[in-house]
Amino acid sequence: MIFKNTAHKKEFKTLTYPHMKLLYNVALKYCGNVFDAEDIVQETYLMAFNKFHQLREKSKCKSWLLRILRNNFLKSYHKKKSRQKLTETDYIEFLKASIAVNNPENMLAKASTRQAVQKAMDQLPEKYKEVLMLFYMDELLYKDIADALQIPIGTVMSRLTRAREGLKVHLLKQMNLKNNPNILTLRQVFPLTANDL
Repeated sequence: MIFKNTAHKKEFKTLTYPHMKLLYNVALKYCGNVFDAEDIVQETYLMAFNKFHQLREKSKCKSWLLRILRNNFLKSYHKKKSRQKLTETDYIEFLKASIAVNNPENMLAKASTRQAVQKAMDQLPEKYKEVLMLFYMDELLYKDIADALQIPIGTVMSRLTRAREGLKVHLLKQMNLKNNPNILTLRQVFPLTANDL
């Protein structure tokens, strides 16, 4: 449906444009490059514009746009049939921020941790990676993630728990716990139990 009056166009802009930066950041994390991210955001806004009349609750505009974005990404992902690498730089920055002092020892630990986390994230299934990214990097609430992914809140919490556990398992496999100084940083982010050691 194409809008015939400017009031509808103005309402579309008012409701959707404030979320453009978030959509671009999420698309960039999904795609791993700016060109594909820009294309997917454009497709998302075009589709949202054409289906704007279907948005019943204006307060859910952000999750509606995120759902369209995700569906567009999945379509292009399946078309290419090649797994696109998602960048986790914001998540790695979160880990970096957990180290307060910037001395050479800690800087070396950060670099090692960054590589370990990137490798561990790459081994997680997509459904766990996307929940981790939306929760930690985009700081969305469970409800917003559930709306965006069209899954129940319980599933969001379950996937987030499994993602954390999977990440922890992959990180622990990569590291020699007894000789690696980075384990202190990891313990701060992912508390270990006696069974993990």
